[in-house]
Amino acid sequence: MPVPKKLIIVFTSFYIVIIIYILLFLLIPDFQDIVIKLRENLTNITEGSNYLWALLISLVICFLGSASIGFPIPFPFVLFSLSNSILFRYLDAGFSLNEILLFGGFWLEIMGITLVGGIGSVLGEFTGYAVGYGAKKIAEERNSDLFNNVDGFGKLILENQKRTPLYIFLFALTPLPDDILFLPLGMIKYPFWKCIIPGWLGKNFTILFYCCWPIFIALGFSSQGIQSNNISTVIIEAILLLVTLVIMFFIMTFNWTKLLEKRTKRRESRTRNH
Repeated sequence: MPVPKKLIIVFTSFYIVIIIYILLFLLIPDFQDIVIKLRENLTNITEGSNYLWALLISLVICFLGSASIGFPIPFPFVLFSLSNSILFRYLDAGFSLNEILLFGGFWLEIMGITLVGGIGSVLGEFTGYAVGYGAKKIAEERNSDLFNNVDGFGKLILENQKRTPLYIFLFALTPLPDDILFLPLGMIKYPFWKCIIPGWLGKNFTILFYCCWPIFIALGFSSQGIQSNNISTVIIEAILLLVTLVIMFFIMTFNWTKLLEKRTKRRESRTRNH
């Protein structure tokens, strides 16, 4: 299946924008200062009663991140900033990193961000499912290669329906673009209620991982005797976004329909031989 030119243009534009962003951040001090100041302004959002706003932000940004179809929303950046705010608050209060990791109150705040974000993500996935549900008619009427390919991916996932919840969990668990899975699930009309629990569980792990980035980075730098800073965290976030885009592009352009046909023929051949 030839890759649509519009798809190439969209993803190439994303790659170029992110690379330019990284270069501007590294090479232009004024731009770097603006980005860092914006991050520092977010560090107060979890303090005191503002924590309720942090929960709302987590809900909304995770919803938008999951609801966006083919358009990557950098929600890990926001989750990182929220958890980073919590971490710095405890550090400013005089706790050492080891003491923070053993303090239940810290983890309760992190888990609050995680669980609420998981709910937002699952609600957002319904958007992709609904689009796929309606796209089935478009694929049938227009014979769209892209929609037919996505439909083929869905059929491949549903070859063994007992494993479908596991696939949903794994997609939610990893940085894989979930709408690439929920679009075909909607097209083949797989019951959405069966997607909720595995999707929510997987998203909780993913969001918890994003929220733990500040801790991982702090532990990594401290083990090397280096103090982490805003520059390193911004670069890490940009690289993760690039990797996510590469995975999304591969899944959207790989000929899943052809793979499904080959697997079906292979299975039929085995059946005849037996």
